[in-house]
Amino acid sequence: MTLTAPGKALRAVFESEETALMPFGSLPIHAAMAQHAGFGAFQLSGGMSAWWQGISDVGWLTLTEVVDHAKRTARAADIPVYCDADTGFGAPINVQRTVAEFIDAGVGGIHIEDQREPKKSGGVAGIELVSDAEAIGRLNAAVDARDKHDEDFVIVARTDGYGAAGGGVDEAIRRAQLYKAETGADVIFFEGMHTWEQAELALKETPGPAYAVSVGLIGRKTVAEMTALGQAIQPVPFVLPGIHEVWRLLADVKESGEATPFAEYLDRMGADAGTDYDVGWGAMFGRPSTDYVRETEEKYLPGSAQRDYDNNAHVGEHY
Repeated sequence: MTLTAPGKALRAVFESEETALMPFGSLPIHAAMAQHAGFGAFQLSGGMSAWWQGISDVGWLTLTEVVDHAKRTARAADIPVYCDADTGFGAPINVQRTVAEFIDAGVGGIHIEDQREPKKSGGVAGIELVSDAEAIGRLNAAVDARDKHDEDFVIVARTDGYGAAGGGVDEAIRRAQLYKAETGADVIFFEGMHTWEQAELALKETPGPAYAVSVGLIGRKTVAEMTALGQAIQPVPFVLPGIHEVWRLLADVKESGEATPFAEYLDRMGADAGTDYDVGWGAMFGRPSTDYVRETEEKYLPGSAQRDYDNNAHVGEHY
């Protein structure tokens, strides 16, 4: 099944009265995992998607590369996908193409930042912002493309006003208020604030929906507390263990000079059998499902399922 109105579904998440926890990952399988776990939307990280492809988060990937990855991710799940669109990939005309391409890819919404090119990862030193006029023009170009192609598509205005050179909480709030007043952006995204006190002030001073993100803030307040502050969503980078634990296993194998750490990991994995943590080797997240493949084979090639079973009875299901 394919989500027929991803923008509408994502818009409902942002406009919900309660802060929505949004799994934050980098691969199509991560979107499938988020859906299987019961979440209502998935956020595709720009930075983490680049890292998983062996590339730094410096805006090196082109629009077509980013959209192609987003399209595969959106196809992997039936929940809306929310994507990082960096600075919109160029001048206003390019921003309009960016919006159209993400809509065609089946994505529910994107965020566009007010950084100057070459852009940098959020929170790092050396970030510079475009002028107010350029940021407003960038966003309004995106909004016009949204209204032309899909009015439900969500445009999120991200401001790096907090972490930019010469910036701070006041600059982030000023920019957020400006974007709300002068553009048709649907949501404000504050990048990189260091404390919940700063985020609370920004959210209080900005018409919603809005949200603030910093790794150090995640999980430090309950959903009820964030809802009271006006936090629209809370991205949760659940794939971080996919980097740390993989590195730990690799380092252990190298240190020991043996493959035994992998066997030990398999033993720990086997202990999850029959619990909510049991996903085997992850085949359950793939599409089309094994059951659907078998049903299709039997429909068009009667008797094939039984022949497969007879021919492969000795083969395990590990892979």
